[in-house]
Amino acid sequence: MSHFYRLFWVLLLIPLVTFAFNSSRFGSRGFLHVQSASTLYKGTLDVETNLNFYTKVGDYLGQQKPENFAAVNWWDVQFNSVFSYGVLDNMDITLMWRLYQDANRPGKDDRKDIENVPEDLFLDIKTGSWGLSNNRFHLGLLVSGRIPTANYYNYFFEPYSAGGVEYGFTGLVSFFNDPYLHDRSYSVHLNLGYYNHNDAGKVLYESADRVYKASGNASELQYGLAFSYPTDLFQLNLEFWGINFISEPDTMAYSRENFMYLTPMVRFTPRPWFNFYLGLDVRLSSDENTSSTLLPSPSNNLDLPNYPAWKLHLGLEFRILPKGGRYGAEKPGQTKVDFYESLLKDTQKSEKIEEELRRLRKEREQAEKELEELRQMLEEEK
Repeated sequence: MSHFYRLFWVLLLIPLVTFAFNSSRFGSRGFLHVQSASTLYKGTLDVETNLNFYTKVGDYLGQQKPENFAAVNWWDVQFNSVFSYGVLDNMDITLMWRLYQDANRPGKDDRKDIENVPEDLFLDIKTGSWGLSNNRFHLGLLVSGRIPTANYYNYFFEPYSAGGVEYGFTGLVSFFNDPYLHDRSYSVHLNLGYYNHNDAGKVLYESADRVYKASGNASELQYGLAFSYPTDLFQLNLEFWGINFISEPDTMAYSRENFMYLTPMVRFTPRPWFNFYLGLDVRLSSDENTSSTLLPSPSNNLDLPNYPAWKLHLGLEFRILPKGGRYGAEKPGQTKVDFYESLLKDTQKSEKIEEELRRLRKEREQAEKELEELRQMLEEEK
């Protein structure tokens, strides 16, 4: 089956699997690659599906093509499903299952369409919504893990992974221009984290006479900055994100270079409990290859990048719980009602205090007038 028909069927099946699965590497309150420091409210369940893909014709790199050369259309397709559940008002858990991932490596009969079906499980635990400065700032912490279940690892077009049990920690900071209703005005979100691939001893590549294994654990610094501007039906987002390796993967790894991307995204919410989005990753970092020449790669003789120059994202998201609920409904709404009631009570108290102060000022002024009259009477008697 060609990649075109695979892509067609995946697009066709998205609405059918959405209620069973959820997508996107980042669930909870987040964007495509950057996380908000806010969490889902207790008892909230969101499900989402996400499809992203990149394609390019692998033309020959050079002036003299071999006589038997034929250009090939290379694909990098990924399909994800995710559940995000609010355990507490300040904690949620996201489980992602990567159902499909092109491995882009030689298989039987030298085919280049080997895939992982499914690939790995991803688990994120986030604590957040810790407000500062009258709830204008939120702070949070994300603990991430990757559980290997795939058949293939260390392939190009995708960030590095060698099949280890990976883990990471990310600090989250969010600024909301409207401290009372966060979705009513723009917001800014900053992420900075550490990630360890735990890949020491994992097989990177096997040749006919040798097995190459990772000599140490690769680790990286992950960063992200997002700007979000909401309207009644649309949410406009812009993300800047990337990684810098602290300990680089071995030279027998395909993806061992730092990368940096810019991602514009638009989210459309036709119903309070449903939205879908479209995003595009645009690579800002240069295209370089620092892998060993012993590692066979199509980027050595074909006009192909290590990391995609672009990647398109399509996704659907539903709010399943509370039943018939909407984004920000029930518990969030009650919380805001309670907040405004307390604010109203405080305002009423302030008004009563000001009224009492005005009464005291009048009494003081009257007492001063009476004292002045007594002084004048005494002076006249003298």
